[in-house]
Amino acid sequence: MTRTRLAGVMILCTIGASASWAQSHPIPLPLPTGAVVVQTLSFTGGERESFMSLDEVSDKGFRYGWQLREVKEFGDTIQQRYGFLEGAPDLLTATRLWAYHSLEGPDEHPGYTMMAISRATYRRLLATRSDTFQVMTLESPAGAVPAAFGWLGGRRAAPVRYRGTLSLAGTGPAGFPLLVRGRRVEVPALHLRANLTARGRSWTPEFWVLADTTYPLLLKWVGAADAPENVLQTVRIDLPVAMSGEVGGGQLGGMKSLEGALASDCRVELPGIYFAFNSADLEPASDPAIAGLAEVLAGHPDWTGTIEGHTDSVGTAAANLTLSERRAAAVRTRLVGAHRVDPARLATQGFGSSRPREPNATIEGRARNRRVELVRSCPGR
Repeated sequence: MTRTRLAGVMILCTIGASASWAQSHPIPLPLPTGAVVVQTLSFTGGERESFMSLDEVSDKGFRYGWQLREVKEFGDTIQQRYGFLEGAPDLLTATRLWAYHSLEGPDEHPGYTMMAISRATYRRLLATRSDTFQVMTLESPAGAVPAAFGWLGGRRAAPVRYRGTLSLAGTGPAGFPLLVRGRRVEVPALHLRANLTARGRSWTPEFWVLADTTYPLLLKWVGAADAPENVLQTVRIDLPVAMSGEVGGGQLGGMKSLEGALASDCRVELPGIYFAFNSADLEPASDPAIAGLAEVLAGHPDWTGTIEGHTDSVGTAAANLTLSERRAAAVRTRLVGAHRVDPARLATQGFGSSRPREPNATIEGRARNRRVELVRSCPGR
């Protein structure tokens, strides 16, 4: 039994009857203010990322800012931002999940969680392997498949509440790939399967949640059997710059970690940098990471280097090369324009999809390959 604090309320958390359920992982829980949860929606024809920034942790719960930007082929841009509150009481006891956002609706839905299942549901799943469960989602006009994967309410879709059960689909936690602090790790995850009905129709989505009673974060959501290509997956968790150091921590932890990597290895991947879908437009959530990099460079005025852009393999090689060049240039432009870094110190280069870190066959692999790196000019290397 462990004691944890959620939004200022001290409670007792029972991990489970067996010690095998209690597994360590590198995610600080509860998530701190300033953390960013990155989710990738994979569908027929492409992938797009959404950024859930944890804007406030208080006695009321967790307040997130959700944003998505997509640049269309002919230059039109879809831009959506929505704030929502996941209430502290609901994180403790709710048995219902609110599975979409609406720009026209309220930002809080009492009785529902939105980014995780509740602690009570998690504990009952461990104890009895099943629990009652509901999902409030959107349904297309035809009513064929729940439209839960956009996470954004549309005017043509109608809300529908599905009721039924949520059950363990496996015997215990299994490793789940995730980028935390910019590094690939495996976190323990529970595989769950829902059996739900609404209006005479059945729905059997599958979920993977973080195996931690403090905050059983939704890690993956796979839809109905007739639409297996639609997958919503958490691919990254980036922490505030002040918390990103691997050793020691403290206010300068993240910058010292970045500085140490550049000093010893002459190369560092830059976590916390986000772009609009298929675009070189920097998201506002990138500002803390770029400011931290600028501070490191200010402390070493003799350092010069190259900002590298890398993409996944979705799309043509030519388009990916151009996109990677533009993204590297966008980071340099921000450093020069907003932080007065001498432009002579930084070159840029794009490599497209030619230098993958992981196979592009998986969602998490493609997310890992979409990155920006800084390579310091080190004599003799």
